[in-house]
Amino acid sequence: MFQGGSKLLDTTFQRHEDAPTSLRTTSHGRSMTSVFVISREPRMRTAVTEYLRERGYDTATASNYDNAMLHLADHRHDAIVTDVQGLPRDEAGANFVQFNQWLASTYRTTPPTMVYLLHKGARRPHFRIEGAVIKKPFPIEALGQALRERIGHPRRDGHDPGIDLDLASNTLRSGDRQAHLTHIEATLLAYLMEHEGEILHPRELLVDVWQYHDAAGASTLVRAHVSNLRRKLRDVLGSAEYIQTIRGKGYRFTA
Repeated sequence: MFQGGSKLLDTTFQRHEDAPTSLRTTSHGRSMTSVFVISREPRMRTAVTEYLRERGYDTATASNYDNAMLHLADHRHDAIVTDVQGLPRDEAGANFVQFNQWLASTYRTTPPTMVYLLHKGARRPHFRIEGAVIKKPFPIEALGQALRERIGHPRRDGHDPGIDLDLASNTLRSGDRQAHLTHIEATLLAYLMEHEGEILHPRELLVDVWQYHDAAGASTLVRAHVSNLRRKLRDVLGSAEYIQTIRGKGYRFTA
């Protein structure tokens, strides 16, 4: 349904389309960015997966928490979008509390990015793995924004960006375009690319990239170098979005 010019998910209509769907992958060496969607409501699953696929994400789904746990035991995804729902009285199976605990015990060291869908006015449970919370009904674009802020833009074709970084000459190339980087910029870009997808705090960058252990002014110093690097990325690659700012946390390089 549409409300106030924004597309809102209407999940009141139920269809018998509960079979889980599997992850689609490309023939390239690197898989697409994948999102796992869990909801008892077929219309919710369909609306979310269609939106995500249109924007270049790969998707897989589950209609209940039992199927979700079976799937996640063997598959790893960049993000999990889960509808926080109760269990109908006439049905057996895992409820959200059990699924919530299973997630925490399964992903002890490297938890996935989580997005929780929660009915407006519902009591917020204690999420064992922190994540974004979106209240239903919601504009579908809110889900896209939450994912972009946490895992970046999707890897549409499985390829790394056409970036050639020559550390011997501190030169950035892509096709017939190139730009000269300062030594600091080249070292910073190399480190960001090596840790693609990770959120790196400015203090971490100062220590690991430049072996600079004085944290005073870390954010300001790193911000200045990132700004210059983004400008050169834009000149060579046509976009500066490869380096994202994650508010309050740091920076992330995404292909």
